[in-house]
Amino acid sequence: MEKPERRPVPLAASLAGLRLIGAGAVLGLALAVPASSAQADPPRPPAATQDSSADDAPES
Repeated sequence: MEKPERRPVPLAASLAGLRLIGAGAVLGLALAVPASSAQADPPRPPAATQDSSADDAPES
C-alpha cells in the first residue's frame, strides 16, 4: 500500500481551522453553562397563594 504524498498546509488555513474549532468549543460551553445557572434566584410562591392568605386574616 502506497503512502499518499504529504501536501504542505498554509499557515493561514491551519489557523483558520483552529479558530473554527475554538469557536465551536466556546459555543458549546455557552449553550451548556446557562442551563444550570439560569435559576440563580430562588423560586417564588405563586401570587394567588399570597393574596388568598392575606384575605383570610381578620383585620383588627
